[in-house]
Amino acid sequence: MTPPLRILIIHVCLMIFFTNPQKIIAEDDKELWSSIGIKTKLPNSLELDLEQSLRFRDQMSSFKQTFTELSVSYEIIDDLKLFIPIRYALFRDKEKKRLSIGGSYKYDYKLANIRYRIKLQRTHEDNESPADLFRQKISLEYKMNKTFRPFISGEVSYNYEMKKYQYDENRFSFGFGLNLSKSRKIKIFYIRKLEKITKSNPDLINVFGVGYNFVW
Repeated sequence: MTPPLRILIIHVCLMIFFTNPQKIIAEDDKELWSSIGIKTKLPNSLELDLEQSLRFRDQMSSFKQTFTELSVSYEIIDDLKLFIPIRYALFRDKEKKRLSIGGSYKYDYKLANIRYRIKLQRTHEDNESPADLFRQKISLEYKMNKTFRPFISGEVSYNYEMKKYQYDENRFSFGFGLNLSKSRKIKIFYIRKLEKITKSNPDLINVFGVGYNFVW
């Protein structure tokens, strides 16, 4: 493992697991996320992804949001990608539009893949100032066999306020991918999400999710 990658992994893990322990965590909630996605390769190292997602909150009992996201990615060199996702989200009482730009690099080892991703996103909501977020994520996928791929990941987010980025959210997740065929895959996962860390009482959210992806 290269020194820069080792530093990034340590950084993300420390931010997630050693968030200020003196803060009071608000009562936790449980959410259910589900999605279906289609991916297709285009000429000139381009790739197109389309995802439709549905999410529930309040102990999985009430509608939270649904969104459609279209993403275009370009492979600059082997395993190094630049991507631009556009998302339209519909909530019970509002709409949000999000534009992002990011990059990712995958380290391919014999027994596992390690992927590092950065993303800068801007969210627009009616009558509100745009909200900017910078995100870093590291994922480790174990190559158990061709069908079953367990994974673990950590992510930290920085909210832009007062002309600087403030650490404001982290996510820790694990799960597995199941390759049904060359073109179909199911992912089942759990996410522990801590939001509004800069506040006196951050929100702890437990997410249970399933995603179905199809390569066309």
